[in-house]
Parts: sequence; structure tokens; C-alpha cells
Amino acid sequence: MLRAVPELPEVETTRLALKRCIAGRRILAVLGKPMTMRRPLEPREIDREIRGRRVTALRRRGKYLLIDVEPHDSGSLLAHLGMSGRFAIHRRGDPVVSHTHLTILIEDDVEIRLIDPRRFGFVSWLKPGAEDSDPSLARLGLEPLDATLPRMLPVLYKPRRSPIKSLLLDQTLVAGIGNIYATEALWRAGIRPDRKGQRISLDRLGELARCVQAVLNEAIECGGTTLRDFSAPDGNLGYFAISLSAYGNQGTPCPRCGHTLVHMVLGGRTTAWCRQCQR
Repeated sequence: MLRAVPELPEVETTRLALKRCIAGRRILAVLGKPMTMRRPLEPREIDREIRGRRVTALRRRGKYLLIDVEPHDSGSLLAHLGMSGRFAIHRRGDPVVSHTHLTILIEDDVEIRLIDPRRFGFVSWLKPGAEDSDPSLARLGLEPLDATLPRMLPVLYKPRRSPIKSLLLDQTLVAGIGNIYATEALWRAGIRPDRKGQRISLDRLGELARCVQAVLNEAIECGGTTLRDFSAPDGNLGYFAISLSAYGNQGTPCPRCGHTLVHMVLGGRTTAWCRQCQR
């Protein structure tokens, strides 16, 4: 079974599900034990900062989730799902599953639980003003769903000698695209993954940007892509996997031209592509 880090559509699916459930509700307590994750998990510190406060907004930046609480500009909860992490919505008294590391008690008997078997994710508190300097957020590039992407992506990628697949995965240029959606966008745009940015025309790079946005939006509509670990907080599985044309499909016929999809490894990532129709 393929394993993939949750990318922008999975994080956006998580954000939307949590927003429906907890926006406007008050946080009663935060429970859990300190432990080592991607960042140290400190439930008592988080509890001290957000207990009694009402959730005002849920935001996404790249692959990161931010939960704002009252009053305005008082700080935010920052979360990353890592490789196997997910938030789950429960009712008070539901059985606690293995690898539940943090529980946020919400009014009306709602619990938000962080479940992360591999502990590559994190939840931490951002003090007021810390968002711009946080090491995870400060160097993130453009949001790929921004309306300016078809204009800005060619400007960013055209001067560069790196393979286009590597450029798509560079979070300092465009934030939120991972291996799944980079592979799909390149297949749709008809661009081979190892072609250097500077060797792709501005028009083709603009088309690639539009393919990136189309793939991401379609995946969000499907609730993301469930390959192994991911599920939305409400328990639903993402079904964009049935729409994948290239990712993970090496050795099968290309849906566009019928030639067999092959694979290459770039930057340690395997990517499937078509020799016939990706140039």
C-alpha cells in the first residue's frame, strides 16, 4: 500500500470538517501527556493558553493548520499532520484508540483528538506575533489556490535549472503541493517530471499552474486522497484515489494515449509518467 504525507487537499478537508464542528464553540480543556513528536508536545502549556477561549477561525497555510481563538491576535494553535497524523471528532465517552496523543474538550460534549502512530506531526502554541517568524511558516511560498498562481508560477520556475517536479515540491516557492498532486498535475499538463524549469515555455508553465489548481480543487471536492492513514475528522475517507491518472500507476496504460506508464526517481521521490505524451 502506498503511503503519502497529507498534502494541501487533505489538510483543507480537515480544516473544513473541524470548522463545521468547533467554530464558535468554547474550549473546556486540553488533555494529554508530554511527548516527543516533530516538535515537543506540551498539553499543559496548550491548555493554559486556550482553556475557556472560543474558537474564532480555522485557517490553512500550505500543509499547516491554524486554529485561532478569542480574543483577536491572542495567538493560534499550529498543527501539522506529519505522515500518519489525523484529527478525529468524537463525542464525550467514545472509546479512545491507540496513538491518541492529544484531546481537546469542546463544549456540547465534543472532543477533537490528535491520532498519530508515527509521531511525525505536531501541535504547538504560537504566541501573538510569532506566526511570521515561526520556522515552519516563515519561508512558505505562494498559496497554490491563489488566483495569481497562473501568472506567478512561470515567473518563479522559468529561471531555474532544477527538474520541474522538484520545483513543484519546493515549499518555499509554492506551498502545499506534495508528491501525489505534483505527479498528477505534470501528467495533465503533458510535462515530463525531469524537464528543467528553464527549458519549459512560459505558456506551458502557465498551463501547469492551471492544472495544479484543477487537481487540488478536485481533490478537495473528493475529501482528499486516502492511500493508507488519512481520513477526515468526521471519519470519511478521501476518494480522489479513484481519479488518479498517474500517481502509483506505473506499469499500467496511460489513460490519455494508452502507452505504459513508467517511473523515475527524483529527489528520493518516485513519480509515474508517460514517455509518449509527457514532453
